[in-house]
Amino acid sequence: MKTRGLPGLMLAMLPAVVLALAASGCTPEACPAVGFVNLGPVELDLSGLPGGTTVSACFGVSDRCDPVKVTRDSSGRLMVPQTPPFVQPDNAAVPLPRIRIVAAKPDHSISDHLYGIEHTAPRGGCDNTYDLIPVKVL
Repeated sequence: MKTRGLPGLMLAMLPAVVLALAASGCTPEACPAVGFVNLGPVELDLSGLPGGTTVSACFGVSDRCDPVKVTRDSSGRLMVPQTPPFVQPDNAAVPLPRIRIVAAKPDHSISDHLYGIEHTAPRGGCDNTYDLIPVKVL
């Protein structure tokens, strides 16, 4: 009796597997070797803060960045683009893992925190992109 190792057996079965997939309408899909990084803006969620709170933000390798005032876009959202002057220094890591947010409240108190930038799970398959989750500012 002739014995065959597992790699040899897998190679011997490969034509049958490909034929079965093709007959079923399924064909193996080859994805391009592309890494996905979301460089879209980071949305700030101020719902837990009093009205009239102003915020400044910046991206950097730690808290070593100078916050820039963030204004609302045409839809009323606070979006921080991952571009200068918010990205500091120019050699910041990509993707940016944290954002520094300075919030000035109407009672004149100020909070200054680093927040992690979270994201949804990758979509999978060839479209392995993901969305950034709004940062809840406390």
